[in-house]
Amino acid sequence: MKAYIEHIGLQAPGLEGWEASQIILTGDTPYQSEPLSKYSPQFLPANERRRTTPTIKLALRTAEETVSGYAPEAIAAMPTLFACVDGDTEISAKMTSAILQDEPMISPIHFHNSVHNASAGYWMIGQHNQQAASAISAGEYQIANSFIEALSQLSDTHPKVLLVVYDLPIDPIIESYQPAMQPFAFGLVLSHQPNDRTLAELSLSLAPGQVQAVKHNWFGDNVAAEALPLLQRLAQKQAGQFAFPVSSQLTANLTLTPVQRD
Repeated sequence: MKAYIEHIGLQAPGLEGWEASQIILTGDTPYQSEPLSKYSPQFLPANERRRTTPTIKLALRTAEETVSGYAPEAIAAMPTLFACVDGDTEISAKMTSAILQDEPMISPIHFHNSVHNASAGYWMIGQHNQQAASAISAGEYQIANSFIEALSQLSDTHPKVLLVVYDLPIDPIIESYQPAMQPFAFGLVLSHQPNDRTLAELSLSLAPGQVQAVKHNWFGDNVAAEALPLLQRLAQKQAGQFAFPVSSQLTANLTLTPVQRD
């Protein structure tokens, strides 16, 4: 399988925006964690905008940055894949707490936001996009399966796809064990054929056996951040090979080849 990376988005503490993060990803400036700035998805109608949660906002700000520079009609024609391991655990915690009350009453907005494709729904509404939108969760196998799914959607009929991978720390009401992790999200516009926007070629092949996922010190156990080494190579405009587990018996090998421009 093969795809071409056209545009990149990156939103995480200390890495707010792909362009602004270049100097850190290339190693020219040391990484320093800083909270993300406040964000409000202005492309949404006011009613929908007020209903968004921190999880949805992280996904939307990443998607919005990733497609910056594209015409509205191009964004509206782009199928979308949102990938998040745990979903919106803050909403799950509020609903779980609500049903334990003597008179259980769940907020319709919380119920509305509890579905795993809530972020995709807000994005498609706000961008007037009627193309296919998918939302997946693959646990510890998230990165490999996100790329497999995104690349499999590309065709002559659907020449581009927007991939957004994101995760936040789990709400303590949902999970008493709290792995050390920070929010992290990245987005890619992937295309079926190379063009003037192409930044790099991405090839994916499968092999038997399981490789151990590599966690990144900056963001702890956040599965989305396992792609950070690939993003660092993109920033450095260097080729690289990466292996991510697809399952307990299969590995995805990704080869990154940046486009050299004069």
